[in-house]
Amino acid sequence: MKGLQLAAKAVLYLVIYAAIVMAVNQAMYNWISAPKLHDWIVSNSGIVLIVSNIIVLAVYIPLLRLQKITMKDLGFVPPRSGTFWLAAGTGIWLGLFIATFTRLPWIKVNFPAIADLVAFVAGGKLIIFLLGSLLLGSLLEEWLFRGMMFHTLRQRLSASWTILIQAVLFGAVFMNLTIGAFAALGAIVYGIVRAGSHSLWASLAAHILSTGSLYVILKWSGGWSSGTLGMLAVISGLGIIAHAGLLLRGSDRSVDKGQAISGTTTS
Repeated sequence: MKGLQLAAKAVLYLVIYAAIVMAVNQAMYNWISAPKLHDWIVSNSGIVLIVSNIIVLAVYIPLLRLQKITMKDLGFVPPRSGTFWLAAGTGIWLGLFIATFTRLPWIKVNFPAIADLVAFVAGGKLIIFLLGSLLLGSLLEEWLFRGMMFHTLRQRLSASWTILIQAVLFGAVFMNLTIGAFAALGAIVYGIVRAGSHSLWASLAAHILSTGSLYVILKWSGGWSSGTLGMLAVISGLGIIAHAGLLLRGSDRSVDKGQAISGTTTS
């Protein structure tokens, strides 16, 4: 029974998020008739994320209070000693990997949806990117998947299963197998950072650095050859694996288990 309650709670969090994002998307693209404003929204699609994320957070905060889940339960605690810089490095490597991998000609031709998703995340005016993708987007995703989801799943599951399931749930949001699978890989990396550091601050830092480095590299890499892109994709992939391996050491230690037990008594 306890397992079913936790599963229902995780699904509820996801349904709230998906419903709000779809409703805002529908409203902003189809209900706004002013031509200039509509064209501006189309050119700066990140505004949809800004509005959606503000509304989602406004719903989640009282929901957490209702369930007596604290910020500490979500993981807003100092990272495990020595893991913050590993988390930061993981984020930079991930941003470099996404930028170079999705610019490879073979990927752009055979998986255009992935390239379009990356372009969407890093597109629009700089202020829209900063508020939408970099700050609010990173915060909301970490809050939901590495915070609320992670806390809920970790009460019953190992760190490994928690990392995997929260990633699958994140991929399911996109309702597209190709995009969802690619997005889930990134969620696995952030989940490893969260589990290895025992801190949502660390995974949030990794996410912000990943998105920020993605934006910068996309602006610089327009003339890079496919050979350079491929080499950097391999190097950054190895960098992610090395950092993730170091972070996973100790991810199942008693510190995180203690947090899970504490969360069980407060939710």
